[in-house]
Amino acid sequence: MPETETGAALLAKREYGRAVPLLKVEHEKYPSNPRIRLQYADALAGAGSIADALQQYAATAKYYEDNGLTVQAIAVRKKAEKLQQQNTAKATPAAHAPGRSEPMFDRHVPKSPLFEVLNDEERAALIQQMDLEQHDQGNIIISEGDPGSSMYVIASGEVKVYTRAAGGSGASVYLAKLGEGEFFGEVSVLTGKPRTATITASQRTELLRLDKEKLDTALSKYPGIRKVLDDFYKRRAKHTVEAMIESLKKK
Repeated sequence: MPETETGAALLAKREYGRAVPLLKVEHEKYPSNPRIRLQYADALAGAGSIADALQQYAATAKYYEDNGLTVQAIAVRKKAEKLQQQNTAKATPAAHAPGRSEPMFDRHVPKSPLFEVLNDEERAALIQQMDLEQHDQGNIIISEGDPGSSMYVIASGEVKVYTRAAGGSGASVYLAKLGEGEFFGEVSVLTGKPRTATITASQRTELLRLDKEKLDTALSKYPGIRKVLDDFYKRRAKHTVEAMIESLKKK
């Protein structure tokens, strides 16, 4: 007799209609678990229950904000904003006033090591330029040697870092794994150097991506962001992917 499929498994298979009732039961059983609530919201969105999905996204973002989980809160906001934009595009134009839409959440972004020294305008400008990106297990996110035009923040999931072994053998060396809240790819964006490692998703992973062109857009209005990013990079220089590779070469 086949095992009963879970709501999370059905969600991964994009069987949203079947996933919704199972995830609803799990959410009602564990109402304070943000991961289950987020899965429930994703299933609702996939099944077309937009209003209910937005409500669950808002509650999840609030939980993350209240607990100081900045990156996760931003990722949920981005997901909700994208859903709202898609839903708005389907509605009749007459139902919406022209101009900029109201923000999905009006709470301030909580402080984090990256954002703490940005003022409110700078922080909002940087977040506005970020895009949410999803990867399934095994997906290659960046490849060693490629030009680097984006930096990433892990909102959920986990990635693995590999570099080519010395001597031209073509073998890969597993350097590290990075988890929620950690950054990678910023060196290429700040210096223009090619990627120094290959990074893959070791499980289903959501990333906040900041493209260099969009960063430049924010910098054109708020040049102070550049100093913040440079200072942030210098403070954590010993913990970057590039530092891992340099340490490996010295062994």
